[in-house]
Amino acid sequence: MDYLRYVNIALDIFCIILTILPITYLVSNRRYRQKENLYFLGVCVSNLFMIAGDLPDWIYTTTPEASQKIILIVASVVFYVASAFILYFFIRYIVEYLQLTDQIRKICLLCAVVLCGIQAGFALISPFTGSVFYVTDDGYQRGPLFMISQFVPLLCYILFMILVAIYRNKLKRGEIIFFLLYIFIPLSSGAIQMAVRGIAIVNAGVTLTTLIIIMNVQFEHELTMKEQEKELAERRIDIMLSQIQPHFLYNSLGVIYHLCDSDPQAARKAINKFSAFLRDNMESLKKHGPIPFEKELNHVENYLYLEQQRFGDKLKVIFQIKKEDFLIPPLTLQPLVENSVQHGILNRKNGGTVIISTEERDGYALVTVADNGIGIEKAMERPSLGNHAHIGIPNIRNRLEEMVGGSLDIVSNSNGTTATIRIPLTEEEGL
Repeated sequence: MDYLRYVNIALDIFCIILTILPITYLVSNRRYRQKENLYFLGVCVSNLFMIAGDLPDWIYTTTPEASQKIILIVASVVFYVASAFILYFFIRYIVEYLQLTDQIRKICLLCAVVLCGIQAGFALISPFTGSVFYVTDDGYQRGPLFMISQFVPLLCYILFMILVAIYRNKLKRGEIIFFLLYIFIPLSSGAIQMAVRGIAIVNAGVTLTTLIIIMNVQFEHELTMKEQEKELAERRIDIMLSQIQPHFLYNSLGVIYHLCDSDPQAARKAINKFSAFLRDNMESLKKHGPIPFEKELNHVENYLYLEQQRFGDKLKVIFQIKKEDFLIPPLTLQPLVENSVQHGILNRKNGGTVIISTEERDGYALVTVADNGIGIEKAMERPSLGNHAHIGIPNIRNRLEEMVGGSLDIVSNSNGTTATIRIPLTEEEGL
């Protein structure tokens, strides 16, 4: 038995060393700033504490001294509380990995808090009640409610299995296999250790599956994320180029040229607006996330000022801004407004009107761009308009969904076009 005890001590120490490896990886280059990595770091750190809490159980087979009893009691509490946090952080990790909807996310997190809270709660009261464990002169002993500490992880692993089964279409075949290994290896090792006292394989099982996930799932996931970031960067370049249409540059420079003779002060203002417009387009390449709507609106105002210098009274713009404190992907509103200007102004004798409005409704920020032009279909039929109609719409839809979970709906007919952006508000934005 002494030989087995030494093996268990060596195994725990080896598992501690192995657990430090993924922790070092996740901390390096601040990878933990991503939510998925942060939660997985929580899994690894909790596993480290669980193993450390398990060591005194094998070191102190008997506890004749009071100090040894205290160490063993504290270590046992740490072991069970840390095991609860492993389950909690892994639920947070898998929920984030699967990108579940808010409602399903809340249900899963509620289950995690309740189950892991039960595990941690019984661990904290056990030194006083002996419910899950107690310590005698013969060392650590299992309490009458020890099975609770085994039943809670079982329920958590069942929850993991259900999530993997329901959302298997979001996962690759390899990801499904490795996530199932994370479920079955700890369950199997826990069942063996529960049946045969003196074999410390739960820690080894959890450590092994943690390494499996970090090497086979998380590494590949990060590579995929980098590829998506590269595609997003290329898309941002395409978006910027699509916004700075040659016809707009030529027309704006032409307007400024004529203003230099007729109204130098207006020309200076137009140059400032033109440079601000170009600067905002260039800065959008550096943006990896959404920006305040107020900044996007200011960009649109610069664009419209230049177009109004060109069209004069033919272009009427109405702003009905009731909601501004929310985020929107950069270069989202401007292409919709440009579409409206093209559809609402070109080939109309009396010009047209563009209405830009925002409001809050049912937890969403609604941004509407409406015009009374000829409509997208007719614009596409006309050679003079076809190249400018429907500018950047697919890119706008993709970025709205990826960055803010938003959507874009467009209704167009011969009486005009209405584009509506819906962006879900956070609790702070909805206040």
